[in-house]
Amino acid sequence: MANGYDNRDKKNSWSWAKVIEFSAYIAIGCIAIALLLSAIFGSKTIADAFRCVGEAIAYIVTIIVAGLWVKRKTHVAWLICYIIFTVSIIVLYIVNIVV
Repeated sequence: MANGYDNRDKKNSWSWAKVIEFSAYIAIGCIAIALLLSAIFGSKTIADAFRCVGEAIAYIVTIIVAGLWVKRKTHVAWLICYIIFTVSIIVLYIVNIVV
């Protein structure tokens, strides 16, 4: 504690990386619960709800991490492909939920 704060401040502070990691943790939990409910009860309504939430979080985390990677690239083709991929995922995910 020589510099005015201790290590607990670093452990308890939130950063983008920690938010992404926590979101990924929640996503895999939702997907695991959905698969478990589907295997045990064969219930599609509750399992599908957990699956949709888990997938949405997983897609969001993936899009954010890919965006951070693209941000470091200098060629515009990476950005164009990223935008096309991201829009495709969002549109197709919404279409699959509605239909």
